[in-house]
Amino acid sequence: MLVVFASTLVISLGLLAALRLSPAGRLWAAGHLLLSVAGLALALNTSARQVYVSAVAAAVFIGGRMLIYRGVRVYYGLAPWDRSLALGVALAGLALLGAAGMADSYARLHVVGYGCLAVVAMLTALTLLHSHGGRRSIGAPLVVVATLIHLVTQLAGVAAGLAGTVFAGPFYASNASAMLLLSPLVATLLGLFGFTLMATEQVIAANESGARFDALTRLLNRGALDKAAISLVAAWERHGQPLSCLVIDVDHFKQVNDRNGHHAGDTVLKLIAEAIDNSRRASDVAGRYGGEEFCILCPHTDEGQATALASRILKKVRAIPLPGAPAAFASVSIGVAELRGGAAGADGLWRSLFAAADRALYAAKEFGRDRYALASWMAPATRPVPGDVGDSAHAPSR
Repeated sequence: MLVVFASTLVISLGLLAALRLSPAGRLWAAGHLLLSVAGLALALNTSARQVYVSAVAAAVFIGGRMLIYRGVRVYYGLAPWDRSLALGVALAGLALLGAAGMADSYARLHVVGYGCLAVVAMLTALTLLHSHGGRRSIGAPLVVVATLIHLVTQLAGVAAGLAGTVFAGPFYASNASAMLLLSPLVATLLGLFGFTLMATEQVIAANESGARFDALTRLLNRGALDKAAISLVAAWERHGQPLSCLVIDVDHFKQVNDRNGHHAGDTVLKLIAEAIDNSRRASDVAGRYGGEEFCILCPHTDEGQATALASRILKKVRAIPLPGAPAAFASVSIGVAELRGGAAGADGLWRSLFAAADRALYAAKEFGRDRYALASWMAPATRPVPGDVGDSAHAPSR
């Protein structure tokens, strides 16, 4: 036991540093660190058999298991139950200290200590089994198996305490079968390995998400948007289905930053990004192209159909109040273009489509902002006067 817990102590210290980027990983590493410290104290106390040392170490052991359970809840996005788990550790500690002062204290320690651990193991197993289907992980099945091994061993410990017999366990040592002695140690190592895999997968997923999504708005960043656009343009080349692009720019955004600070400006950008995200269809691809400029790609959508999306965005953005001015609201200008060919290759076609939508965006700003303009209007013979822009042209300029 000394060798195993000394090994897990070293491993836990290393993982605490290695998994610092994973909220759940930090909790799992810290929990196993507590388990290792408590396990070493219990192993060292085997000869002395100081009952209060066993009680305190057992309380720390339970605290480590509860910290691991909290990590499972954090990993699956559940409420962390901070107060409930802290109260559980406190009550378990008091119950263990109370048992240590009674007659037949070691048997009572078995019942209380293993009983608390069995409850935590059951909660952990249920959470893993219930949540695992929605979030696949290579390490989760290993953790489930380790938790079930712990649960069986702990129930056996409760039974031994109730029967007045003793068997090897973390609260004291005695004559017992090798299986009952080794199974919780093997389960601890198995669980540690499984939790490490889960935390590593979480860090990798977060890094991949950071490489694709804009940190502020949670829309696609420019690189991911370009990749999605080239893929959609390639599909347009193969199948000929219409593809439209909306380029969106926040009106007078520099004034928002200058008057209220960049933090207020970031808040406005996030609200506008939410309006864009809530307006688009599931098949549309939205991203932040840079600064206060956004872009939406609409597959199977011609230029005229894309104006419906532009109108929805305009209405939603007009409901966003600007900071520092109770009567002022946000607005955007939108350029709409449909891919019509011309350039060579998917990359050239995407650049051509974006440039057409960008020119339409500047026309919308020339017409007074807070409206959309179509790229098809840019031809001299068809370009309308500002009063003919459409329904959005009648909206007041902000």
